[in-house]
Amino acid sequence: MGFIQEKYGSPGYFTQVIAADSRRKEFDIKNDSLMQSGQKPDFIFIGDSITHYWELQAYFHYQGQLIVNRGIGGDTTEYLKKRFYADVLQLNPKYCIMGIGINDSIELEGDYWKLLEAKPYEEVLCKAQKNIEDIILQAKNEDMVLILTSLLPIHMPISLNESARKQYINDMNQWMKQITRREELIFVNYFEAMVVQETSELLDGITYDGIHPNGKGYEIMASVLKNTLHQNKIII
Repeated sequence: MGFIQEKYGSPGYFTQVIAADSRRKEFDIKNDSLMQSGQKPDFIFIGDSITHYWELQAYFHYQGQLIVNRGIGGDTTEYLKKRFYADVLQLNPKYCIMGIGINDSIELEGDYWKLLEAKPYEEVLCKAQKNIEDIILQAKNEDMVLILTSLLPIHMPISLNESARKQYINDMNQWMKQITRREELIFVNYFEAMVVQETSELLDGITYDGIHPNGKGYEIMASVLKNTLHQNKIII
């Protein structure tokens, strides 16, 4: 990691096969470039593949705002917590839009080939919630607005435990509503705009594979985000 790690914050590599390592060198160099040039992002989007694959400039281009994407496909709350300083706080953005948590639910599936049993539901749920609480605590004393976004609905019939993962999504979203209210944070509810009214059934034609949005799905998300931020007097 060399110079960049010594001069600026970086969590380094996590030694296991971890999704968050896949973009570590890229993000360290990009973070270094922003700080060397004295540029402070207006918005940092951070999260998993839902963020990683979002072509942000196609949806957000208001008057030269600097928008930075720090999404990593496969990331979890545990490792986003560990990289939050490096990829958000040290860059001193005005706003951070965070969408994370769906990959934690993979632990509800287990792994046939690795002979791993599914982890207990409450253990998975409580661990994800605790990690998000820790991230909120990291952000609390910074001059930055942390914005939490809901998990998205899924349609994954090939999943070993789709019903438990859907319950996890519902419980996480309800919990995020509560904690953002308690901590006076902004909550962006993508979920309700992406399901058939008064159900948890995913709308047709808005995802690539039942979990990742396609262009139409991201268009819905962008609209919900803009409207929610506008209600809070924030323009993106």
